[in-house]
Amino acid sequence: MNAKLFSDAMGELDCKYIEEALSYNKLHMSKRKSKRAAIFIAAAMAIFVLCGFAAYELGLFDPWFQKPSADPLQTVQSAIEGQGDKEYTVFVRVEEMKVDESETGRVVDRYSGSEFAKARGWTDEYLAEHFVVVWAKYYVEYDHTKTFMDDGYTEQYFYLIQDPETGKWEIIDNTSPNTSASP
Repeated sequence: MNAKLFSDAMGELDCKYIEEALSYNKLHMSKRKSKRAAIFIAAAMAIFVLCGFAAYELGLFDPWFQKPSADPLQTVQSAIEGQGDKEYTVFVRVEEMKVDESETGRVVDRYSGSEFAKARGWTDEYLAEHFVVVWAKYYVEYDHTKTFMDDGYTEQYFYLIQDPETGKWEIIDNTSPNTSASP
């Protein structure tokens, strides 16, 4: 066999196998990357679900159970008393509540014309007529085998919006509780 013929034949074989190997490697690598991505996404979702459940169980994520009412004070009272229905609450008692006109004015001024208000569809007129801040002081005791939250007196601001169609007030936000052991 001629050396030149052999060299040409080997050159063609190399190119054929190299092209196949390169295309195989790309296909194999893309499958491996997509498999890794799927495993990462599944693990991240599992972590988020478990952390969310743990936060809820520990009381970190604590939705207010409320009964919207035509009276903003009654809405807040229902939310505070609703804390008593949670498995980690032993006792809850509302001490004082009032509509805080100065805090309402301050927050309405702050939200008026803001991007936040626009994103929620609140006009300045809507805020002036359908937004109120309620200050509340209440006493609460917890089952410390189920939560780390402290017993005692709690003071908190609740931010409420009134539905113009039904006239009912609903809590949309609240401040972090300011707690103490004494009245």
